Amino acid sequence: MENKDNILEYIPVQNCVWGKDSKGNVYLVKEKTKNKLLKKIIGWLGRSQDFHIHLDDLGSAAWLETDGQRTILQIGAVLKQAFAARIEPAEPRLAQFFALLARDGFVRWRPEDSR
Repeated sequence: MENKDNILEYIPVQNCVWGKDSKGNVYLVKEKTKNKLLKKIIGWLGRSQDFHIHLDDLGSAAWLETDGQRTILQIGAVLKQAFAARIEPAEPRLAQFFALLARDGFVRWRPEDSR
């Protein structure tokens, strides 16, 4: 995607393993390392092979609305109905949220050809 595009028109697609905790909030799973030797060492130490990134209720709601069909702007409209003033200003917050998720590989952008 080019930088001159409007990020609010991007369509995020979930690109990682995830689950829900006991409170119903989403957590994202990311490998600590891809190095086989380090994985063995981590296993010998009895540590988890993965990081679990826990999202708050707003982040969880945004994640659950990410279906690979909606733009960030459309996701924002849905969240505004559910959270009202609590999410304002929705668009800049969601743009930053999804940009960070994309940077870390948790989401990818749907190709422009398939819009």
